[in-house]
Amino acid sequence: MSVGIVLAAGGRGLRMGGALPKQFIAIDGTPIYLHALRPFLEHPEVLAIRVGMPEDYTDEVGSALMELYPGEVFSGRLSVFPGGRRRQDTVEKGVRLMEQISGITGVLVHDAARPFLSHEILDRTIRMLERGQAVGVGVPVSDTLWRVSGEEKEIEVREIVPREAIVAAQTPQGAPLPLFLSALDRAKVEDREFTDEASLFLWAGLPFVLVEGSNRNRKITRPEDLLL
Repeated sequence: MSVGIVLAAGGRGLRMGGALPKQFIAIDGTPIYLHALRPFLEHPEVLAIRVGMPEDYTDEVGSALMELYPGEVFSGRLSVFPGGRRRQDTVEKGVRLMEQISGITGVLVHDAARPFLSHEILDRTIRMLERGQAVGVGVPVSDTLWRVSGEEKEIEVREIVPREAIVAAQTPQGAPLPLFLSALDRAKVEDREFTDEASLFLWAGLPFVLVEGSNRNRKITRPEDLLL
């Protein structure tokens, strides 16, 4: 199978509390987005990678990718594009770029703020994608969940949510390219907004299957998430 990857890095990561978007924060001297990029570069079935960045960072990232991976850039396998206002806009732009690449049969979207994706999880995800189904990565919830109401200092616990059938969503998430494009086309016509690809696929009526992820494949959202 020939897979296209959209690395979604168009956001600003305001919850990290710094001036620098979180995808540029360094772990062991390397920006988070480059850690997230590595497993895709190393997988033989990944035909193309498109990195969606805030528009004012595209030149900087393009130069960094050229310096680090000149062969991948010159071959067209790796490039950067300006993301959209919303994550959904960035993803749509990236997926539609895959239409221009001969041989792409499926597309996976990965959060650039998830720098610890393992090769094993990626490989299992691609194996499910090649069956012709939409697929996502998730982990069973281990903590007790509470349903609450109220705001700020007056939050009240209302009930315990059974966790047996609850899974925490991760990425990558994706689908065969024609199904992905069809879902995006419909969402655009009906002006619908989705926070992730699973929400889009389920709304569009696509069968959606799960690959078990890992707690290590966490999203960097707050400073404590950087602790290894």
